[in-house]
Amino acid sequence: MLLPSNGTVNFYPSLSNTGLRQEHTSWMTFNTKSPLAADPEEGSLPTGAVTGTPGAQGEELKPGGGQHHGDAKEGGTRTLASCITTLIPPGGMVSTVFNLSSICIGAGILGLPAAANSGGLIMAFIYPLIIVLVFVQSLYCIAAQVEKHSLKSYEGMARVLLGPRAAYAAGMLRVLNSFGACVAFVISVADILVAILQNSDAPDFLKSVTGNRLLTLGVWLCCMLPLVIPRQVDSLRYISTVGIIFCFYLMGVIVVHSCTNGLPENIKKIHLSGGPSDDGIHLFGTGNKAIEAPAVFTFAFLCQVASIEVYSSMAQPSVTRFTLYSAYAMAMCFVLNVATAFFGYLDFGSKVTGSVLPMYDPVSQPAIMIGYIGLVVKLCASYAILMFACRNGIYNVIGRDPDTTAFWEHCAVMVVLSVIALVCGLFIPNINTVFGFVGAVCGGFLAFIFPALFMMYGGGFTLQKVGPLCYTATYALLISGVVLSVFGTVATIYGVATGN
Repeated sequence: MLLPSNGTVNFYPSLSNTGLRQEHTSWMTFNTKSPLAADPEEGSLPTGAVTGTPGAQGEELKPGGGQHHGDAKEGGTRTLASCITTLIPPGGMVSTVFNLSSICIGAGILGLPAAANSGGLIMAFIYPLIIVLVFVQSLYCIAAQVEKHSLKSYEGMARVLLGPRAAYAAGMLRVLNSFGACVAFVISVADILVAILQNSDAPDFLKSVTGNRLLTLGVWLCCMLPLVIPRQVDSLRYISTVGIIFCFYLMGVIVVHSCTNGLPENIKKIHLSGGPSDDGIHLFGTGNKAIEAPAVFTFAFLCQVASIEVYSSMAQPSVTRFTLYSAYAMAMCFVLNVATAFFGYLDFGSKVTGSVLPMYDPVSQPAIMIGYIGLVVKLCASYAILMFACRNGIYNVIGRDPDTTAFWEHCAVMVVLSVIALVCGLFIPNINTVFGFVGAVCGGFLAFIFPALFMMYGGGFTLQKVGPLCYTATYALLISGVVLSVFGTVATIYGVATGN
């Protein structure tokens, strides 16, 4: 596909006259200067001033006092920081794509082999394909209204376009979705620790439920909690990038493990249809579990909950650019999720009913161990990003601005939310219960229904103005959201009530 001379692609040319290309307001203006550059307005020294080691004001620098050595170290640090900033500039394409992918790819990927067991092998490809297509449209709808109406939050968009009641509903759903995802990340960390310790020579106490909870607490305290302290999502772009790279590595390990272990045998036991407990591999799922599968896949791609925060962190935010970056992120997630679901299911068959992590033995397989450690890094990044979204949802419901809140109050709120998520994660046994409920209820509304309604009530939504493609896709987004919310929620609640 050839790009225009300006380097951007307009997916909906007919929208060029609908007012979406407006001037960016002040809240969307970002300082793209290097953080190393001095800013005279922030108390920096005037140009040409001499800076040296800390000391009394006006202290004269003396030769031979180690100043040259300090300058060399400082220069090396600046060079490294400059290289990293050049590779992953704040608010650039790489930063935006990896932050969006980091929201999607997390604990949800671990339940996909079980979702494939419930829905069937073929549906494990069809469901993600449909979700990717409608999610790109969903993110486009959100970005279009953000730019058109100069909005700063998901709840603010609901308040302006749909009314105050919709704003409260959107806020509560966003809090529930973000919080549920953070709980799932804590459960995933516990599953990783179980998989690592169950076949090791570790003390029996660490292999017990109490020991596992203690170790999970340690990981949460040292690795997850510190990442929720910064205010801005873009500050996590480096760890998000590292986490995504490790996820691709883990996907490769899962593929290799499947090809060398369960796949050659299970590929001979393919059936047209069957339930999760049936032997072999079935192409299409039957029963109540098959209805739960779309909700689990939706959760694995859900990123609308923090999409406005990512949009706001872009150096040059625009609808076309954000839609293009969203398509890149969704394509990346599609490859990871489908490969994990497909090969994970072919590896273990009907044995996988929850998280796939306990199915491996990382102690005897160092490659799996490296992937698990990398996955912990990825879970920590996703945990922090979604905790930001949870905080913003609460603040917008109660009428507070998270950007103007005192730092100590921000820290207190984040710590309290993190502690509650930790406690829930330690005592909820099945991760797919969280995936199914959050994916059906919150995913159906936040990713499907609300974005479609935003587009319809944002003004100028007619067949002549937006074109047949956007018009049809928006209605398809709304209808599919209603279907997912109703059937997914009922199936999940029924499964929990009956113990299946």
